[in-house]
Amino acid sequence: MVILNNQINEIISFAGEHSPFWKERLKGRKFHEIPVLKKSELPMIQRNGLPFGGLTAVPMENIARIFMSPGPIYDPQGKQEDYWRFSEALEIAGFGPGDLVLNTFSYHLSPAGFMFDSALRKLGVTVIPAGVGNTDLQVQILKDCKVTGYVGTPSFLAALLEKAREARYQLGDDLQISKAFFTAEKLSDSLKKDWVENGISVFEGYGTADAGCIAYEDGENKGLRIHSSVFVELCDPETGHPIEKGEMGEVVITLMDKTYPLIRFGTGDLSSWTPGEEGRYLTGVLGRVGDGIKVRGMFVHMKQFAPLLEEYPEIKYYQCVVNREGNRDTITFYLEGIDDSFSVDSLQQRLKNVIRVSPDVVGVPLHSLSRSEAQFIDKRKWD
Repeated sequence: MVILNNQINEIISFAGEHSPFWKERLKGRKFHEIPVLKKSELPMIQRNGLPFGGLTAVPMENIARIFMSPGPIYDPQGKQEDYWRFSEALEIAGFGPGDLVLNTFSYHLSPAGFMFDSALRKLGVTVIPAGVGNTDLQVQILKDCKVTGYVGTPSFLAALLEKAREARYQLGDDLQISKAFFTAEKLSDSLKKDWVENGISVFEGYGTADAGCIAYEDGENKGLRIHSSVFVELCDPETGHPIEKGEMGEVVITLMDKTYPLIRFGTGDLSSWTPGEEGRYLTGVLGRVGDGIKVRGMFVHMKQFAPLLEEYPEIKYYQCVVNREGNRDTITFYLEGIDDSFSVDSLQQRLKNVIRVSPDVVGVPLHSLSRSEAQFIDKRKWD
């Protein structure tokens, strides 16, 4: 802990000297006096000084890539090897030299693809940059290349293996996949049990587009182990004060990164400490502080789609429902007031461009939607 305290003091000193934003925010404050920086604040902060709002602490030539998350939020990538630090988690999960891994996270605007690509390459792994979609081609790759590992969401692996079964490919024979690492989406107990019984070791991690790897499973069955480079607090979302033992609070991180120092950064995720392991293991992501709902690995916010729907006077009322069919998340917009002349396809495409997830759009009779329910609601049930 002494080493970690020294690292925190070092990053605070560096950020206060090199980042315009942090220079003002840190002025004269002790660590726990620093206000929690909410992720929901980033779009406004960045708009006042695009692209990063003065949060970075290095010149632009030291930034390798810029990504865009919903908000929009611009996320920088530094030039360090394994910048997002997922190699620590992947190595414990058994990934290493000799593995051929299908990376199904997107390489387009979202940093997730590069997060895992760089971490796997650091471990000496050969990477197939597959991204999402094209399930037929990806199943062929799994078979032809004798892929041994997978990184992505559990729902997409389930879709690939279902497609493989339809093609009568068998795990352990036609398919050599033996390990999988998931993040961005909850893994159901039934899927985990099925894959483990079929010879696939399964590990989960927790990270964000802003911070990279925060915590991960290490095989000890204690929850999610805090990454060695991150200081995590669980705080009251309203006051920013650390919670009492046994309570649930917002995950607030301090990241030892001189490119993009995040100090007391509120992720918006809720968690609790594993009993007896306070400060070392999280029980998992138990919910969200704000209105964001994660769908197929992407956070969707009502403030993204509400202005778009308000452009259509024929829509008298709407409700957006997130649900789950089999192993796949669905997001459906139910609209009151539209008729057969309404261009559903056009709206679907516009919504997809905004929320970056393909939705369904369904017309329903006037006054058929419940006004007592939220207009943006998650109805998924997990086993």
